[in-house]
Amino acid sequence: MNTQPREVLSNIVQQLTATYGDLLSVQAAIERSAIGNAFHEDEIENLQKLDHATQFVDAITTILQNILTVPLWDEKAEISLDAVLQGVRLGNVRSVFLGRETQSHEAAGEMDFF
Repeated sequence: MNTQPREVLSNIVQQLTATYGDLLSVQAAIERSAIGNAFHEDEIENLQKLDHATQFVDAITTILQNILTVPLWDEKAEISLDAVLQGVRLGNVRSVFLGRETQSHEAAGEMDFF
C-alpha cells in the first residue's frame, strides 16, 4: 500500500495534536490535585520535564504543520527556516534547526503551574 508523503505528515500532525491535548489534560489534572500540597524537589523536576515534553510536542507539531504549507517534494527546492519555525516557542527546538548550540533541559528553580 502506498500513500503520499503529505498524507503521512498530516497523520503524524493529527496524532501529535491529540498527544499535545492529552499532555495538557494531564497537567491540568496534576494542578487540580496538587492544590494545597507541597512538592518534593524531585517531583518538581518531573513536573518541569512534563511541561518541557508538552512544549516539545507542540513545537514539533507546529514545525510539521508549517512544512505542510510549503512546496516540499522537489529535492532541489529549499525551504525557509523562518517559515518552518514560525510559531515555535520552545527555544531549544528552534536552536536545533538554526544550528545553534543547545543546552540540555535544566530545572529553572521556580515553577508556575500550567
